[in-house]
Amino acid sequence: MSKHVAVRSGVVAASACAVVLALGPLLISANSLAQTVTVIPANGTVAGMTYGEWSAAWWQWDLSIPVPANPSFDTTGNHCHVGQSGPVFFLAGSATGAPMTRDCSVSADKVLLFPLINVECSTLEPPPFFGSNEAELRTCAQVFMNGAGLSTLRATIDGNPIVPNPGLFRFQSPLYDFRVPGDNILGVQGGSSGSSVSDGYWLMIRLAEGNHVLHFEAAFTSGDGAGFSQDVTYNLTVR
Repeated sequence: MSKHVAVRSGVVAASACAVVLALGPLLISANSLAQTVTVIPANGTVAGMTYGEWSAAWWQWDLSIPVPANPSFDTTGNHCHVGQSGPVFFLAGSATGAPMTRDCSVSADKVLLFPLINVECSTLEPPPFFGSNEAELRTCAQVFMNGAGLSTLRATIDGNPIVPNPGLFRFQSPLYDFRVPGDNILGVQGGSSGSSVSDGYWLMIRLAEGNHVLHFEAAFTSGDGAGFSQDVTYNLTVR
């Protein structure tokens, strides 16, 4: 082996070592994140239901709870367990658009579902959220959600992005039926029943046991929803 080749090999080896050392913290961080959070892929299912189907279940849950106990209006996390059942634990956004910080304990065997931002249109609400049939409801929800700014979508766990491109996690629900209580979040007559379609950006994740900070935010930057945003933080204890 010539001296020149030996010198080149040494330079390459040194460069490779430098690259590994430079990437070391990133690799450790990535491995740590992988041990902390498991993301249900966009085409995945939980208990045989897709993201879109679970988003419909989330809305049925949210619409069924009166405002005083509704987790979407909750400013502390005291109501995070209201109406919860089954393998998926629903985390709420901010119905008012005000920044929210909530404390909540969850079981480690639950999958967490939360909306970075979402919207629904129904047969009960006045325009611009009204639709008289499934096609109108689907178009209504889609047009609203088209106004969400992709650059505003953020979701982190313990300060680390959960997915590199949350824009790939947009889902529309199937048509679903619901019934509202008195003092409901739609502001319509209590006891009314209707049908709805929702659209939004969602994530479903599993978390390792321990204390974690989940943060998600997004905003409508155009269309009828322009100006509305949500910025939600959950201090989660996973047991």
